[in-house]
Amino acid sequence: MKTIVLAFFASASLTAWGQSYKVAGTVLDAKSKVPVEFATLWIEGSGIGTMTDSQGKFVIQHLAEGKHEVLVRCLGYSEYKLQLDVRKDKENIVVYLSEQTLALNEVTVTAERKTADATTAYTLGRTALDHLQSVSVSDALSLLPGEQTSKFKGLTSSAQVITLRGESTEMGNPDFGTVVEMDGVRLSGNATAASTSGTDTRNIGNSNVERIEVITGVPSVEYGDLTNGVVKIVTRKGKSPLIVDVAVRPTTQSYAVSKGVELGAKAGVLNLSYERVRSVSDIASPYTSYVRNAFGVRYSNSLHTKTGKTLSVDFSLNGNVGGNNTKADPDAFKETYTKSRDNALWSSLSFNYMLNSPWLSNLRGGVTFSYADNRVEEKKNQSASSVQPALHTTEEGYFVASKYEKDPSSPIILLPTGYWYVTSFNDSRPINYTAYLKARWSHKIGSITSNLLAGADMKGEGNLGKGTYYEDMSVAPTWRAYRYDELPFMHNLAAYAEEEITLPFRHSQLLLKGGLRSDMTFIPGTVYGTVSSLSPRFSAKYSFGEKEHGFFRGATLRAGWGKAMKLPSFEMLYPRETYVDRLAFAPGAMADGTTYYAYHTHPVLPVYNPELQWQYSLMREAGMDIRLKGVRISLSFFYNTLSQPYTSTRIYTPFDYKLTDQSALNDCLIPSADRVYSIDRTTGVVTVSDKNGILTSQTLAYKEIHDFQSAVMNVNGSSSSRMGLEWVLDFDRIKAINTSIRIDGKYYRYKGIDEVMVPSTSSLTDTDGQPYKYIGYYVGGNGNYNGFMTQRLNTNLTLVTHVPKIRMIFSLRFEGTLLNTRQNLSEYSGGTRSYVLDSQSDYLPSSTQTDIYNGASYVATYPLYYVSREDMETRIPFMEKFLWAAEHDKELYNELSKLVVKSTTGYMFRKQGYSPYFSANLNVSKEIGKYLTVSFFANNFFYSMQKIKNWQTGNEGSLFASSLVTPFNYGISFKLKL
Repeated sequence: MKTIVLAFFASASLTAWGQSYKVAGTVLDAKSKVPVEFATLWIEGSGIGTMTDSQGKFVIQHLAEGKHEVLVRCLGYSEYKLQLDVRKDKENIVVYLSEQTLALNEVTVTAERKTADATTAYTLGRTALDHLQSVSVSDALSLLPGEQTSKFKGLTSSAQVITLRGESTEMGNPDFGTVVEMDGVRLSGNATAASTSGTDTRNIGNSNVERIEVITGVPSVEYGDLTNGVVKIVTRKGKSPLIVDVAVRPTTQSYAVSKGVELGAKAGVLNLSYERVRSVSDIASPYTSYVRNAFGVRYSNSLHTKTGKTLSVDFSLNGNVGGNNTKADPDAFKETYTKSRDNALWSSLSFNYMLNSPWLSNLRGGVTFSYADNRVEEKKNQSASSVQPALHTTEEGYFVASKYEKDPSSPIILLPTGYWYVTSFNDSRPINYTAYLKARWSHKIGSITSNLLAGADMKGEGNLGKGTYYEDMSVAPTWRAYRYDELPFMHNLAAYAEEEITLPFRHSQLLLKGGLRSDMTFIPGTVYGTVSSLSPRFSAKYSFGEKEHGFFRGATLRAGWGKAMKLPSFEMLYPRETYVDRLAFAPGAMADGTTYYAYHTHPVLPVYNPELQWQYSLMREAGMDIRLKGVRISLSFFYNTLSQPYTSTRIYTPFDYKLTDQSALNDCLIPSADRVYSIDRTTGVVTVSDKNGILTSQTLAYKEIHDFQSAVMNVNGSSSSRMGLEWVLDFDRIKAINTSIRIDGKYYRYKGIDEVMVPSTSSLTDTDGQPYKYIGYYVGGNGNYNGFMTQRLNTNLTLVTHVPKIRMIFSLRFEGTLLNTRQNLSEYSGGTRSYVLDSQSDYLPSSTQTDIYNGASYVATYPLYYVSREDMETRIPFMEKFLWAAEHDKELYNELSKLVVKSTTGYMFRKQGYSPYFSANLNVSKEIGKYLTVSFFANNFFYSMQKIKNWQTGNEGSLFASSLVTPFNYGISFKLKL
């Protein structure tokens, strides 16, 4: 922190050579010539900006000499880029903004790359979102290069998470490392105690979104706690008419209303919105549903001084009340249901002081708050013909089951017989809050432009949920409480600084950007203590050959490298205490018809790993943007390495308990009708007493059982790599038919091998009836494969026909997957992990075949070494001992064979892939007059039933009802502006 502050003031002490000037003017409506209030003007690539006042006037002081591009934005208007060549004061600039309609000559319905950034970033505007008719934010990301239409028809199937440059099934949870924020608020954090997953976007109101900004490349150092990019959702802000949206598709209906109200002179603007969406899984049985009641309140105001300084204040409150519900389904078992809350509240209060002074361009600060209520309520029917025990004890010892009516606090209860219902709850309520302050200083030293960013932020995260609990403890199954609200909060303090320098040359320009982020994580009361990390990031952009005419009209080369760290989830930080429950005595039915059960419970304390390191990603990117006559080409190559991913292993330790089986009763002299059983809580010795007191009590014989206990320990896994090439070719509009052509695509390759040593044992017993006594240690787990490699090649062709005179836009998008493969891998850097078998019944490796990837052989996976219960410290090489035992010790060979994991098919390691497949989407938008817009879409409107071949199995299948392409879906929407 000290270093960053010193660097900031050291830079500020430099003399900023070069002239600066005043720029002032007015922003007017292009049609009515009425002043436009609350329009923002921002100098691209700097921290300099302002807002217009009630007269539409603006002032920017101390603007450096030279050429600048000013981005002018206002709600309801099309963006305008003002080109300024500042050589003296300019005080009479007039900017005309055109209302955002389909009557404009230029309308964008695709992802637009932010060419001012050195990294790869895109903007998805409101026009594109309306034309696409997305239901959730994740739908909109299908417009990115090489992405394809969401496979979800509605919102009921599962969580819809966003993963940038990755897939959710890969090592390291890339969806968990993708940041999603709305109006500066991080929508989800790390306090999910039950899973490590990404942000579910179903609860985000879609109709109130003004634009979505996506950073897929190396982000600025102001963004932390990530590994895979940033998605920034910006809601409507500013004066707007009353907008009513109605959208209907077979499984989903949406109704929304929004309004931007001007509160009066200098009182600001209040934006209000409400959206209700109901989505069902099946129109034939529309009872399993997801409901979204999204709301938004946003207040904004700006104060202007005569010297050109502007203070803008912004308060936003967004949220949702809704979730999944199957309670009304008459096809389900009577009175059974599942209800999942998806309630959320996101709020922020921020200010932006745009000084535009020689020593400070702007100062931003604010606080954010996020809260979610994700309680799941489930009611199930249960039945049993005999009494069964349910264990709730949390202490070490031997316990006897009893009926709940007799002893409600019994550590083991006897469940009823017949039919009954069980209602369970899983209560998770993550919460996080942030405070931040950052400053920008844009200045010139000679011809060199410098933009310095420095800031700090502090955030805290926790969970207020109760965890899992039951409505009626008399029927609660085996379960132990694990309360999320008792877990310590996690706090993170970050400081960062970033310098961006622009060097102009005669016919070119070089932009260099470098920054450093320092994070310190505090987890008091745990073994983790304080963890610090550094994240350096660099990017560069070189532009040359810019001109308006000729075949070659300019090019930009860009590159970036950066490190990004991801904090662990609570699931990783706080492993749960587990319990080993073993039956100790069960004499069978008693004479009075009751049942007697005694169990031994052995609590296994959670294993915290003080050596756990924070997961991080190394991001590398190189790109090229070329402008030729008639076409604009954009290429982006990336190679990202995810290191120290969060994963888990197990730790086994021996433990013993006493088992008294029914054979011990054979020598008991007390008649069964008069027997009273008791078990010593500490020793586990069973005593039989005569209820009549005639015969002497008798101690039953027992046998010592030698078993294992296991506990989960969270560790860092092996690195994985992701590389790809994204391309976009935007052809100029063919004026004769008002049609533009866009070709985009992506090649993506992932490879991950897990080499974490994972112990495992067999559920079979030894020849003496004891639990299996060996523990095998497998590289990457006890599955046949410990990694996989995928390759995917997507390409899309989009035809957009826009006829401004009739206010209509028509787009046809062809989506093709030319390559889609997955190869299961079994690899180990220290040797061989899996071996070919001559036949499925064999356990020894083949002496003639060694290639497990030939696709026609069964495969066996062996542990690297094993240990015995008698000696847990001596690690015996498995392969060597197994081959020796096959020749010299058949009993040992048979026992070790239980640790051999054999593949269930002969093609497990054959490459899985499909022949190329395609689908097509149709979208039409039409403005009827000034107030009404009608849009229609049909996804996969060919209803493709193309036959494709699976390379792994050799079988052919149809794309009909396949998960490979989006299902046939259609809908219509109406937007009314009043």
